[in-house]
Amino acid sequence: MAQKDEAKAPAKKGAGIMKILFLLLAAVLLVSGAVGATLYYTGALHKTAEVAQEEEEPPAPKAAEGHGSKPAKAQRKAKAGGHGETAARAPIYQALDPPFIVNFEDQGVLRYLQIGLSVMAREQQIIDAVNNNMPQIRNNLILLFGGQKLETFNGNEGRERLRTQALEQIQAVLNEEIGEPGIEAIYYTAFVMQ
Repeated sequence: MAQKDEAKAPAKKGAGIMKILFLLLAAVLLVSGAVGATLYYTGALHKTAEVAQEEEEPPAPKAAEGHGSKPAKAQRKAKAGGHGETAARAPIYQALDPPFIVNFEDQGVLRYLQIGLSVMAREQQIIDAVNNNMPQIRNNLILLFGGQKLETFNGNEGRERLRTQALEQIQAVLNEEIGEPGIEAIYYTAFVMQ
């Protein structure tokens, strides 16, 4: 009878170790699955693929910046397929936050205007240029909006004209800073008058 008890003891010890190993393996798989899912849904895995692709491409030689040269634009055109053709790219939108709040006078009454805007470009470099020059862009737009009359804001035609003028203001700043207008469109995201 003593031999039976001795035979069961090693079998129980082996089964206990197997359970622990199985639970440990299950925990490792669960944690790695959670980490992988988090990386996938946050886009960290996509960024890694983009970085690897950029590393494979040789850096473009820098052109001598002389009168009228636009190396950044030429490099983007070369990446798009050369010969001045631009590949169809998805638009990138950037809100100009916070919204613009300006006051203007209408027949002796002080009025307030809040305008929310977003710009659209097709290259992240252009959006970065907008962000880098945001103080100058905001200054020019505040001056533009503050110098308007009430009639400008009442009709769609006046609002569209104002939107076109705002686009021209932003493109002028970008032309001055990076040598190209960059921004294709500007859109209202809020338009409130009091």
